[in-house]
Amino acid sequence: MLEDVAFSDKLLTSIVLTTSSCNAEKEKLRMEHSNLLFVINPHAGGKNKLEITSEIKQCCTGKSLFPYLYETTGINDKEEILKRMDHLKPEAIIAVGGDGTVNLVGDLLLNSETALGIIPAGSANGLAKDLNIPVNFEEALDIVQDFYTTKIDTLKINGKNCFHLSDLGFNARVVHRFAESSFRGKISYFWYALKEFFSYKFFAYKINSSELKKEGKAFMMVLTNANKFGTNITINPIGIINDGYFEISIIKPFPKIFAPLILFRLISNTISKSKYFIVLRLKKATISNSWKEFFHIDGEPVTERSEKLEVEIIPKSLKVILPETRQ
Repeated sequence: MLEDVAFSDKLLTSIVLTTSSCNAEKEKLRMEHSNLLFVINPHAGGKNKLEITSEIKQCCTGKSLFPYLYETTGINDKEEILKRMDHLKPEAIIAVGGDGTVNLVGDLLLNSETALGIIPAGSANGLAKDLNIPVNFEEALDIVQDFYTTKIDTLKINGKNCFHLSDLGFNARVVHRFAESSFRGKISYFWYALKEFFSYKFFAYKINSSELKKEGKAFMMVLTNANKFGTNITINPIGIINDGYFEISIIKPFPKIFAPLILFRLISNTISKSKYFIVLRLKKATISNSWKEFFHIDGEPVTERSEKLEVEIIPKSLKVILPETRQ
């Protein structure tokens, strides 16, 4: 549904600057980029629809912003958003939700000059964390209003777009179990992780690329252009969001008695020092796993399990709004 929150005939105005405290160049930037569409997941992060829309309206009113809101339903969302894009001609679309909402909006903005903004409101906010976007609504809106942008790389995995990370193996299995459950939150996630761990077996893989060939076994494998999970755990210490490369981070098989040490390495962001960790830097690769391991893309389970994953980087294909300090 499209909800107009403007109170007059300014139906195509999303940002109105009411102060002159900032410098002239930034004022001009804010005023020129004025037409915004907010795409909201009404169930993001366990909040209900009224909480999310009320918070956005309250924050926007204080900043003299006039937002246009579309709430996702899970039915024909892309088509409905495209209609509003055609009508409003927005300079940016703001995803209000978690990684799934970011993926939904990002799909529509690839290779365009329309920017993606993010207001983190999900259980996991991986890309937002990597871009240093705060979870506080008002602070995130400040970043949208400042409108500093850059173009980042994205991944394509078996024809599907990936804007943050995808993984195979242990974590992907937990993500699938978590998605099937009605429970949410970090406690539920860690419960499923613990339950899965004791029965989990490592999987075999082969990586074939013009840059290298490698095979072995893995506890988990992460395909990413970014640095960390939504939990702030760094899994790709060498990732740069616009360098034209993606990384494959692999946690190798380890004695299960070492699990606390591996977990400590992950939490303390020192996994790169472990002998059970390797990271590969590539532009394109084919990953084979005859066990058809579970995998997910941006936190969304992929039900079509495959023996082969075709992965490639798409350089500077998504324009994003981010803090000035992150550029």
